Amino acid sequence: MKLDRTRIIFIAIVGVALIAICGVVGYNLIQDRLTPTPDGSVVSVTAVPGATPVVILDSPDPVFAPDYDASDGLPAYICGADSFGSYFTLQQMQMAGKDVAHGFHLGIVPFFLDEDPAYDVSEEQRTALLHSGQWDCLLTTLDSVALSSAGVVTAIVDESAGADQLWGRDMNSLDELQGKRIAFSRGSVGEYFVYYTLNIKQLSPRSQVTLVPQDSVADAVAAFNAGQADVVSGWEPDIYDAEQSGGVPLLSSNQLRIVVDVIVTSRQSINNEADLVQDFHNAWFDTLKGQLEDFDTAASQIAAWGHNDWSYVYPESASDDFAAWLESVAQADLGDNAFVMRDTRPIIDRLSIARRVWAASDVSTPADDVNELVNPGFVLRAADQASLQANGNPVNDTFSISAQLDLTDVATSDAATLAVLPCRTFTFLPESTELTLESRRILDNCVVPTLSQSVGLFLRVQGSSAWPANDPPWTEDDILEVAEGRAQSVVDYLVSQNIDPARFIVEAKLPPEDHWNTDDPNIQAADRFVELTLVTAGR
Repeated sequence: MKLDRTRIIFIAIVGVALIAICGVVGYNLIQDRLTPTPDGSVVSVTAVPGATPVVILDSPDPVFAPDYDASDGLPAYICGADSFGSYFTLQQMQMAGKDVAHGFHLGIVPFFLDEDPAYDVSEEQRTALLHSGQWDCLLTTLDSVALSSAGVVTAIVDESAGADQLWGRDMNSLDELQGKRIAFSRGSVGEYFVYYTLNIKQLSPRSQVTLVPQDSVADAVAAFNAGQADVVSGWEPDIYDAEQSGGVPLLSSNQLRIVVDVIVTSRQSINNEADLVQDFHNAWFDTLKGQLEDFDTAASQIAAWGHNDWSYVYPESASDDFAAWLESVAQADLGDNAFVMRDTRPIIDRLSIARRVWAASDVSTPADDVNELVNPGFVLRAADQASLQANGNPVNDTFSISAQLDLTDVATSDAATLAVLPCRTFTFLPESTELTLESRRILDNCVVPTLSQSVGLFLRVQGSSAWPANDPPWTEDDILEVAEGRAQSVVDYLVSQNIDPARFIVEAKLPPEDHWNTDDPNIQAADRFVELTLVTAGR
């Protein structure tokens, strides 16, 4: 049956109208996904750069001080944080009343609090809640900032000095990582620690090992203990449970100082409530001052906050419990923070390195400028206040980013091998021990990032030279001189990249005896190398 022209026009008009209505509804739905609900309790957030798609979030209720009075007119400042010793400055702040003294109420969102499912906040939720502005701050690691760009680093909390660890079963060193199954908490610093270690060994996380990601450190350790993984990455105290199935430590952040804990502040808070953000930072350093000057009182305040099975700080043993937490983290006091924030290049470099490590592991990373991820102003304004300067030292006083450590008396004869680096063949200019540009590039990628971040790590540099046939024959001293010269050239270049010369152990070796006085170019080529070994030494 044929439709007349009028009917066709009518149907077309109705169709256009329906399309327009659908467009309006779709636009409103999209707007709803981009905008917080009026009470701020549920936020729909577009994915942050490099993160997964849209996540609809409902933040757990913040925990306030016992005497919290919502009607006193003071603003609330909300921070999310794990159960981690250096983060307990937040709990101390509440119990000491430092937040109210500085003009606000601190609300803490403690992750995995008392096994309450409401506080099971995933890594993705944490960064999205900060990115949306629903939280004012998040205590997390620098590598997480590089991965998500969810906020801006406004202060340094600590440098991990043993808290983050890699454990393995039936293996003795990192040189045996290839082919192993590795468990970790997805999206966490434990995952980053794995990728960084694989990067040192130049192993692909996609083809040369098997990744076993889990939802938490506890789950990663459980997978390891169940025989589902050969290696597990995590942090204290959960990582120690890996011993139950024969696990042994392979690497810790005391050897590889690549993990930095930071205060990350939301851009909305910085842009809209800068004075409140400053009040929080003043309160943080005021609280930290109290901790450094009267540790026992600070520990008792943390214990009095409650939730002791979450914090592992108990009233009857508060000082010992809290000290045990802090032994493996090098806290950054106001002086350390001021030093770092006056010249942010070391922090910017670490952000850049972290982003390269994530990207090399096929993890999507943001394309923004890492220079925009650090705001030094809040620390520097706090440092101008004499009343916030502490007269005391942290439990672990080895924060190294701002330190020039004296390593001249270190017993390098007791050095223990950590890993042999895969880069070992370097080319030199003709008739010279000077490195080519390509060899310098290899050192820039293979060695400089690790040594620049881990100031307590040493490098054994062993040079080897071919022993070609000659008339008259070369002597052992001749060959060793060339071998040592090549090793020294590598050291000289690394020193030019601001690596302390006291951190090198220079050695020379002869080729195997059956390679002496050879005309075989293949044998000669095989004997020309500089072997680089990361080592730890007695300190």
